[in-house]
Amino acid sequence: MSEQKTVVIMATLDTKGEEAAFVRDEITASGLDTILIDPGILGNPSVAADITRYDVAKAAGTALEILVAQGKKGDAIAKQTEGLCRIVKDLYATGRLDGIIGLGGGQGTSIGTAAMRLLPLGVPKLMVSTIASGTFQFGPYVGTKDICVMYSVTDILGLNTFSRPILRNAANAIAGMVLRHQVEQQVGKPAIAITMLGMTTSCVMRVKKKVEEQGYEVVPFHASGTGGPAMEESIEAGRFVGVIDLNTHEMMDDLHGGLGRAPGRLEALTRFRIPAVVSVGGNDFILFETLEKAPAKYQGGRRTMVHNAQMTIVQPTPEEMRESARVMADRLNRALGPTLVLLPLRGFTDPNREGREMWGPEGNQAMIDELRMRLRPEVPTVLVDAHINDPQFAEVIADCMVDLVKGKSPKDIAARYYSAIERK
Repeated sequence: MSEQKTVVIMATLDTKGEEAAFVRDEITASGLDTILIDPGILGNPSVAADITRYDVAKAAGTALEILVAQGKKGDAIAKQTEGLCRIVKDLYATGRLDGIIGLGGGQGTSIGTAAMRLLPLGVPKLMVSTIASGTFQFGPYVGTKDICVMYSVTDILGLNTFSRPILRNAANAIAGMVLRHQVEQQVGKPAIAITMLGMTTSCVMRVKKKVEEQGYEVVPFHASGTGGPAMEESIEAGRFVGVIDLNTHEMMDDLHGGLGRAPGRLEALTRFRIPAVVSVGGNDFILFETLEKAPAKYQGGRRTMVHNAQMTIVQPTPEEMRESARVMADRLNRALGPTLVLLPLRGFTDPNREGREMWGPEGNQAMIDELRMRLRPEVPTVLVDAHINDPQFAEVIADCMVDLVKGKSPKDIAARYYSAIERK
């Protein structure tokens, strides 16, 4: 294994050769080695690649001549993506990749980020893209990985007074990340995951403090559409000893086409055995960019609140909240590990509180009733006469999580909190 750190550069060298060579030379000037990969298909490369487009096709089990002769652009791109992914994985596995940078338009961004998503968290990744701003949704490109995305401003077609400083900044950025990169040392504490939203932050902060006082590390994930899936990937990778899924809002958005939708939330619990405390944070709203951009059925007769310039929240109907509860119960009933559901009776987010703009007691109660009716006895519910952000609720969440991790049964834990509320 070479002691010299290496940056892998990805670009189609028939159209991005001059720019790729410029970035390569800037990175080399920082004292790093480089490997230039060309995953292109047509055209003649303007600079020589260390790993050619022919090599990329071969890694996918085919030949570039075959892909060109078939004349099917989509199939050819898919094969070159497959080959690039295999090469990048091999370079990392053999210690020849310490960081990676890609240059591309729509196709180059798709190909390059596909390879980046295969690399572990913490490996420096930077995509310079012509589509990193504007109408494109970048979630599919970044996925759940720590990919830095830089807008190229101009198209990537030659060096000029606009593109040169931008590409130099990109080269310096990846070089700095690689040169300063340190492997994170394990702290020795068992880790517990928790989901959060801006409207439940105070709860998460209290839970985090109390759980960490018991000797655990708490890792928060923002339940924004990618945070939940990123957490669940880490759960299935065995990174956590327990999970507090406080904010299951991504399920509500998934059912109604909201911005924070995440298909398959909670499914990780059906595939991997882990102690889980689950709640209903964020199920009291559906998130859209603006009310005008929401489907027509959400635009009239509902409570709404502008969260910021890019986000407007809309209150779901009681039936829509029951629907979310049904989906949640179906998945939780199939959980492999000990699972406990905690339900705050006085509101699910900061504005969903009596006297606030998004208070909706009928919907909240509909969801609570549906969960209690549908969850099997092995997944008990605990009713807490508090708002989700009240200190009392955070204390119950933290205590239940620690008890589950220590091996206490969900039924025994729930029995401790059984009160006149449940007997109604």
